[in-house]
Amino acid sequence: MKSTIVPLFILISFACVFPRVARGYSVVKDLKNEWRIYDGGEYALFKNGSRGVKTIYFSVEAVSFPDMLLHISSPSSFTIFINGQLASKSSVAVNLSVDSLSEHFNTPLLQIAVHQREILDGGLHTIIVSKKSSSAFGELLAPRYSAFRDFAIIGIMVLLIMLIVITQLNPKLASDYFSVTKIFSMREGEDGQSYSRITSSINILFYAYSSLMLGYYLVIIYHFLPREYPTALFFQATTFWDVVLQWAELSLIVLALFFVKIVMVFGLSYIFGMKEIGGVHFFNWVRLLVGVFGVLTAVLFLYFITNGYREGFYNFLLATVSWVFGGWMILIVLKLQRQLQHSMFHLFSYICATELIPFLITIKVLYY
Repeated sequence: MKSTIVPLFILISFACVFPRVARGYSVVKDLKNEWRIYDGGEYALFKNGSRGVKTIYFSVEAVSFPDMLLHISSPSSFTIFINGQLASKSSVAVNLSVDSLSEHFNTPLLQIAVHQREILDGGLHTIIVSKKSSSAFGELLAPRYSAFRDFAIIGIMVLLIMLIVITQLNPKLASDYFSVTKIFSMREGEDGQSYSRITSSINILFYAYSSLMLGYYLVIIYHFLPREYPTALFFQATTFWDVVLQWAELSLIVLALFFVKIVMVFGLSYIFGMKEIGGVHFFNWVRLLVGVFGVLTAVLFLYFITNGYREGFYNFLLATVSWVFGGWMILIVLKLQRQLQHSMFHLFSYICATELIPFLITIKVLYY
């Protein structure tokens, strides 16, 4: 475990530093205060909190911003129109030279419109930036992603430190949790101590770690999801401490669900007359979360920290949650049927109560 964690920590530290060195833009002007919407046959100022807005309009005087860039970014895809002509359709940040646009359209005044499925406060950013890092341009405004990047770096370090601590407290239990072969093995080991002490202090530490990891995974994904996902709207922070608070909230929700799962699994296994499988069932469920989502969280962090903002990738990572839990239901049936004398219908009824119904609720919350 030590030999794996140290190189990973070095790789993460390098990834954290590299993107910062590569950036050299300073913000000259935020154009949000100049946004206008077309309402009732006339243009009116965009108001924070407005709903149902799909297109915003603003103007840029090229002579006021020589050798500068128009930066437009959003977690959701957007379309740019300049002087009534389609200029760009993108799902990533766009940097457009103000001088080049002025020459191309042969006008010193650029009339710009940005269209999205829905424009929400804090989602779309339109700013003028300069490659020159000079104080002559005024105060350097922190981009929206700066605070979130700081959170991503500090959060992954917290998870790594916690992982090292709980691994050192009980190396044998940690090896059971992180064993890839045991996740997919159809035959359980003879030592049932791990299964019988589900509520021991070291196991609770693993639940807390898993909750923090899943909270971290979800809070980053929610930050970049398109706004048609209702749950994502509740987790859109712009400051470092707001993101930390959201991470804590999500982690506490997940931890509460862990204990609900314990009650559900042990209670229903007793009701169905299969109380010997409760510990095996729940331990393997946590083992799956720790192993699979540990890898996915590392992939998510490395993608984000290397300036990965593609909406489709975060959609894929969110969809992976349903695939993992869907595959888990098949896996746990195969694991448990070898240990039971009951019929497959009896086991299927138990799985429907403990896995299928919670799975459908999870899908509803995450995607609808």
